[in-house]
Amino acid sequence: MDKKLRRRLYLVIIAVVIAMIIILPREDRVLRAVGINFGNPQVKLGLDLLGGTSLTYEAQLKDTPAGDRTKAMEGVINVITKRVNPAGTSEVVVQQSGENRVVVQLPGVTDAKAAADQIGRTATLSFYKVNPDSEVPTPTELSGKDLESATAQIDPQTGQPIISFRMQGGEATDKFAKLTREINETEGARLAIVLDNEVLFNGGVSTPILDGQGQMTGFESVQTAQQTAVLLNAGALPVPVELVSQRTIGATLGTESISRSIIAGAIGILAVVIFMVMSYRWAGVLASLALILYVIFNVALFKISSITPWPIVLTLAGIAGFVLSVGMAVDANILIFERMKEELRSGKSVKASLDTGFARAWSSIRDSNTSTLITCFILYSFGATIIKGFAITLAVGVVISMLTAISVSRTLLGLFVRTKFGQNPQRYSGVKLPLPQQKSAEISK
Repeated sequence: MDKKLRRRLYLVIIAVVIAMIIILPREDRVLRAVGINFGNPQVKLGLDLLGGTSLTYEAQLKDTPAGDRTKAMEGVINVITKRVNPAGTSEVVVQQSGENRVVVQLPGVTDAKAAADQIGRTATLSFYKVNPDSEVPTPTELSGKDLESATAQIDPQTGQPIISFRMQGGEATDKFAKLTREINETEGARLAIVLDNEVLFNGGVSTPILDGQGQMTGFESVQTAQQTAVLLNAGALPVPVELVSQRTIGATLGTESISRSIIAGAIGILAVVIFMVMSYRWAGVLASLALILYVIFNVALFKISSITPWPIVLTLAGIAGFVLSVGMAVDANILIFERMKEELRSGKSVKASLDTGFARAWSSIRDSNTSTLITCFILYSFGATIIKGFAITLAVGVVISMLTAISVSRTLLGLFVRTKFGQNPQRYSGVKLPLPQQKSAEISK
């Protein structure tokens, strides 16, 4: 076995072992046993499969001119969307209802009060200078609009949750530098940063902050810091909103419907396996094994995404995208095997046919998957929420299928063709080899 094939084999084995551990029902116990603790990853289900919470807010538009109300409602929807779905990968529904109401549907959320408190906050960020004489906070020109980004982190020195923030460049950074310089030069003066009525920071400034970057401290937990960072990044609501109703809703699809969907997916995979084995024999068997690993990799990625800021939430449309990607996952193998059959018919050895098949099929695989990814991008950019879920699962499946075809399938076939059993062309597709030519063949009595 050459070094390249051996290296690919080791990488495949490591990837399979990690994925197998992750998809275990209680993978957290296994990972903790080896010293890894990153929460409890799980496949997140959408509102139609799991149920959740529905909140209805009413925007207070009485002080907003009639001509600006449409823009104000668009701003409310935009800010709420950023708060509940900052990464854009969750199946959260935020839509306008009537002239001044916004309906928010949160899959899997059971604590409606906590969700309502997080969504409905005005989130007005203010910066104050506190003079030592009067202890009266003096408003400054800075506000949340001057903030560019905020990130929740753990302070490596204290181990406490903090928020690192960056002011927007230019005028905002200059104003922040001027404010911190004044506080630094005034003995006993303090800087106070207030979100709505909650003080995020109230302390002195040891050195003027000239680059617009700083930290807020004093958060009770990492979750509180993360929620505050989301509010800061989403910005303030353009108008106040009032919660007018909240209700817990059940899954719109029953258990029987979900079971039928799973059975349909299993039948589809089985049909693909039968077709591959009948058409390409042992190459089809290895491709089917790679297809099973492809499914395992997908499920592992879905679970891992749940502990990241970009969770992938499965709805029925998402499951459809995943099942479709399973069928498309064998496209690459079919292209490779057909190329491989052509090379075998031309008289090349099995190993040479395999190498040539992969090399010549790659451009077709790349182009077809790229076009699918472009379609997914368009669906995600302009589609409704449920369409975005379909686009994400399909795009993830396409990327993993490409990696599976050019790594797992090729490695398995590379190992197989090096065996004596695998060197027979008949093992792959019943290819009829050309008869050997004889230069001086003749028939005589």
